[in-house]
Amino acid sequence: MAHNNARQASAMPSGELDHHLRDLKLAFIAEHYGDLATQAAGKQWSHVDYLGRLIEGEAHVRRDRATHNRLRQARFPVIKTLEQFRWDWPAQLNRLQVQHHFGLGFIKDKANLIYLGGVGLGKPQPGNYPCRTQRSTGANHHRP
Repeated sequence: MAHNNARQASAMPSGELDHHLRDLKLAFIAEHYGDLATQAAGKQWSHVDYLGRLIEGEAHVRRDRATHNRLRQARFPVIKTLEQFRWDWPAQLNRLQVQHHFGLGFIKDKANLIYLGGVGLGKPQPGNYPCRTQRSTGANHHRP
């Protein structure tokens, strides 16, 4: 019992913790540490697992925010997603092959991807989609 009281007395008040998390701009952790602590206690996570979940969430939020900011700064007139791609035109398009390329494995292999076809078939269009795919797959073509 005395050990438990000593531990509670040494614990940082949540208001002070919230203040530090705001100062450090750790928004995800500030918002979720309490709920994740409850979940961690219920599922008996180790301290490292609990911390790992908090850091993972913070990293995802920052990555999403950075991607959003880059897209905004690029001033694309329209943001396109793979779901918006017209698969019905041209009819000869091999959908499975194109979707395979959006896994960006050719970048890891340090290979090039070239779309060949006649004029007016929309060959540049698939090139507008990989940055969304990259974010969802976690690929990073800027680093080796």
